[in-house]
Amino acid sequence: MTYDLVALVDGRPSSEDVLAGLTAAGEELGVRAVSGGAVVQLCGEDNLPLVSIELPLLIQVPGEVERMLGTTVGTVDTPAWWVEIRATAADGAREVAEQYANTLINRLGGRVWTSEGIRTPGDGTPQGASEGTD
Repeated sequence: MTYDLVALVDGRPSSEDVLAGLTAAGEELGVRAVSGGAVVQLCGEDNLPLVSIELPLLIQVPGEVERMLGTTVGTVDTPAWWVEIRATAADGAREVAEQYANTLINRLGGRVWTSEGIRTPGDGTPQGASEGTD
């Protein structure tokens, strides 16, 4: 099963921002482009993908992020940049994906959505993940 994240970034990610995220995720990881360059994969020693990162998409329509991710995301100001990140089930893949997303957010502002909740920079605990549960 994959672990999915969406970095909802306040500013347009530049090449430098993307490279900083890739470096922070792990300098030892291999990098390759697939799907005609629309997806970048970070690969482990065995050259198998750990994390796939899609090109950033500009979201301009108010309410579109909430429609796609649900109301737990809260209100997201538009325009915003949507960066979809998918980790495989391999050991360490989730941490690589989170490091990449956190680097973008720390550089550009925004927050990270996961199926476990929403996070802002410096927040290790997803918001809304355990509301109403024990």
